[in-house]
Amino acid sequence: MWFGSRRKEFERLTLPYASALFGFAYWRLASREDAEDAVQEAYLRAYRSFHTFQAGSNVKAWLIKILINVINDSLSKRKHHALLVPLEDCEEFENRDAQEQPGPEQSLIDKEFDPELLVALQQMPSTMVHPLLLREIEEMSYQEIAESLGVPVGTVMSRLFRARQLLRELLSKSQLEESSETQMPRKASSAQSTDKDSTPGARRIP
Repeated sequence: MWFGSRRKEFERLTLPYASALFGFAYWRLASREDAEDAVQEAYLRAYRSFHTFQAGSNVKAWLIKILINVINDSLSKRKHHALLVPLEDCEEFENRDAQEQPGPEQSLIDKEFDPELLVALQQMPSTMVHPLLLREIEEMSYQEIAESLGVPVGTVMSRLFRARQLLRELLSKSQLEESSETQMPRKASSAQSTDKDSTPGARRIP
């Protein structure tokens, strides 16, 4: 009886954040399969430690903190492989997912997916990309981010400032490289494409 009530309480508090956790994991790991595995593992760890959760605490921040630990473990296992995901691989993820039956996670990807942005994020250190994703994708407050990362609010703000600067530099570098690869007769077309990409709403984070 007690076990059943504990599980129901856990599900009531945590399941509403499943899509948000998946979105964070997907942007960080650049893989739908890895993101699903990470979220599943995070829920398992959260349930095992649910007895330590203090009633009234921020559930989302607690779950994100656990998920970040899972993601860090996953990234550590990739240490013998390149962490940077080529743009063509990102497009492959997009094309493959589009053929599958849509669900809550797929809706999230369709709404916010940007291959170039995903590639840029993979080049950023965790200390910068985690607060950036929590702020811009999860729309968490500075205090919530501080709780999730276990750092002071001032540190969160400093990392966000540096993260936005680095992301802009990476995206600008990517655009310059694309422009340099474009043949001269198509220079005007390339400029139009660049202008389109820089319009408000083209990318949310920068």
